[in-house]
Amino acid sequence: MKQERHRTAHSPAYGMSDLSQPPVSSPEPALHKLLSWLPDQLSEDERFVSALGECAHQMIVRKGETIIRSGEVCHHAYFINQGLFMSEYTHENGYQSVTGFSADTICPFFSTIGYLTQTPSDFSTKALEEGDVLRIARPDIERLSTAYPAFGNCYRDAVMRIFSLFYTLFAVRQTCEATEFINYLYQHQPWIVRRVPDKYIAQYMGISDSWYCKLKKRIL
Repeated sequence: MKQERHRTAHSPAYGMSDLSQPPVSSPEPALHKLLSWLPDQLSEDERFVSALGECAHQMIVRKGETIIRSGEVCHHAYFINQGLFMSEYTHENGYQSVTGFSADTICPFFSTIGYLTQTPSDFSTKALEEGDVLRIARPDIERLSTAYPAFGNCYRDAVMRIFSLFYTLFAVRQTCEATEFINYLYQHQPWIVRRVPDKYIAQYMGISDSWYCKLKKRIL
């Protein structure tokens, strides 16, 4: 497995993995978290682990780095070993809005809608903390999913849970007063309040930083 200091997430994909290569004796450390998330039938299958190791490319990213850029086609999905990431939408007028967050403790995959449509996307993803991610090309995910259906099922389930989280938060945000929404975050998604800087939560809610801080103090 290659380790990369951050390169653009849209550089040409690396060589496709050979799913029939010989087994390895133990997985590389960078794969440990991803393997712990997968069922035993996969994590204990040495051929699968070897194939996954050839597909996954470790990236060490700095706080503030943009991993996926708006206006480009996203060819990869990312598994978060460590870190916190924010997705943003960029309107044609240049205005940006925060659309969601991903972290190593919940829904540890991230990508953009452009990954599914294979067209340029108006969404981008930025690191809010120092991070360690595994970058896997879409063709490799498709090949692994075909060769190992259990992996395909796990990946689809992860994508559905991410969509569910994003849509639920969006719906609650649209139907609640600001104070109610902050209470909802404390009760149901406390990691957002604990780890995401206040200014980004305020942008996500569509209110000023100062007003968010006042509401937060009232609740605390």
